[in-house]
Amino acid sequence: MAGYILALDQGTTSSRAILYDDHARPIKMVQQPTTLQTPKAGFVEQDAQQIWQTQISCAHDVINQAGLLATDVTSIAITNQRESIVMWDKQTGKPLAPAIIWQDRRTASYCKTLAAENAGGGAHSGNTNEDDDMAHEVQRITGLRLDPYFSASKIAWLLENDPKLSVRAHKGEVAVGTIDSWLIYKLTGGEHVIDVTNASRTLLYDIHKLAWSEKLCTRFAIPMNILPKVLPSDGDFGKTKKGLFAKQIPIQAVLGDQQAALFGQGCLDAGMAKNTYGTGCFMLMNIGQQPKLSEHKLLTTIAWQRKTTTLRPDNLSFDQIVQSGKRMLQPPKKEVTYALEGSVFMAGAIVQWLRDNLGMIQQSGEVENLARQVNSSEDVVLLPAFTGLGAPYWRSDISASITGMSRGTTKAHIARAALEAVAYQTYDVLIAMQKDSPHPLTELRVDGGAANNDLLMQFQADLLDVPVLRPRDTEITAKGAALLAGLKTGLYDEATMQSSWQVDRVFEPSMSADEREQHLYKWQRAIARSLMQM
Repeated sequence: MAGYILALDQGTTSSRAILYDDHARPIKMVQQPTTLQTPKAGFVEQDAQQIWQTQISCAHDVINQAGLLATDVTSIAITNQRESIVMWDKQTGKPLAPAIIWQDRRTASYCKTLAAENAGGGAHSGNTNEDDDMAHEVQRITGLRLDPYFSASKIAWLLENDPKLSVRAHKGEVAVGTIDSWLIYKLTGGEHVIDVTNASRTLLYDIHKLAWSEKLCTRFAIPMNILPKVLPSDGDFGKTKKGLFAKQIPIQAVLGDQQAALFGQGCLDAGMAKNTYGTGCFMLMNIGQQPKLSEHKLLTTIAWQRKTTTLRPDNLSFDQIVQSGKRMLQPPKKEVTYALEGSVFMAGAIVQWLRDNLGMIQQSGEVENLARQVNSSEDVVLLPAFTGLGAPYWRSDISASITGMSRGTTKAHIARAALEAVAYQTYDVLIAMQKDSPHPLTELRVDGGAANNDLLMQFQADLLDVPVLRPRDTEITAKGAALLAGLKTGLYDEATMQSSWQVDRVFEPSMSADEREQHLYKWQRAIARSLMQM
């Protein structure tokens, strides 16, 4: 079966479109930058129309540059920056406010106040049981933390700060959604839907009941009629409206970016994990079909939900089924896979700091050669808490530090300590994941820019004492969404899925247990020292 999948990858700083052939190989990619605005401290916004215009422009350009026609495209797959929201007019489709981006912190005090309240409805309800407070209730229902990072408080802020908008919302004249929802609305000319992985990042979705939580919508004062309909990740999201392309193309797969990377890395079995080494690190571990709430300050999220249609177990032939009058197919199941997620705030950003603030290197890629000038960081530890520490500490009050320096310390020692800090933070998150998950980690699949640093990857394998696997194709996010669409349409099969993931290099652990313990002791001592000072 010939055909192409058009993957739309809408990220925080750019929109991209990538075409994949019938073997899941990328054949062409087009990218356009998008602009972030920071009108006030803590505010991070984007122009929703720019998001749409850059994305549709990339889609048209990639088809033209590949020398193809829209009729060659089998289906569209979407992957997107998560938690960011757009609010628009249901009739005209025009945005009613700037898109509020996941990095936005304007609702920090609002979330802090809400976290202290009793889940039963107010700070003065008299019940002081910690398990009944709002933060615990949010985690119980959504698997997430009560934090400005997620969508709910952003939506609540828009409604609270624009009374006219609030009135219109309650009348049902307003639509809201994450970036996937906004793009689908514009592509189809009116479908108001959302994929389940993006819904699970809003702080409004019950990951157990697989439905919007009426209780949480009430607490955030968000009318449920403005929320999109939730569909499985390989659901039928509608077709592109007439005139947008030469034919109406179905949208058949949608995944939030980190879930798409997990799928693209082939982490389909419980216990498999991936780490994306970008500005920060996003680690996800597949934990199977039962949601387990983290006891170690991680997030529980929906990895994907697939509609599966399976043959009956008696494996009758087609003729036998016709003769017996039995149904050939079982009713479609909507199988949900869950994941644990941990985020590290500073990874590649540490190297950027060495480059831009300290002037130790001219290009980020030079950090590995500088670090290799010494065999060890000796006693030097860089604690990269430039914006506090993320999972599993969640301490915004800790500041960055470099400790253990002597007269003999050089910039090479600091560069090596910087790379080690990325691996240490990853170790902390994955150890927390292993405590939460009954499935032992047997390997870690990696992607992102810093995954190309051999020194870092080897140290990571040594710390974790499991192999670190780096694939040849590092454009994992768009590929994950494309693979899901291809599986849905029949363009790809499970063999395509397996062959599309090819290893570039395996980093096998080679450090002795004693040496590993010495490294970890050094890191944990630096963390403890910082915690004691606060």
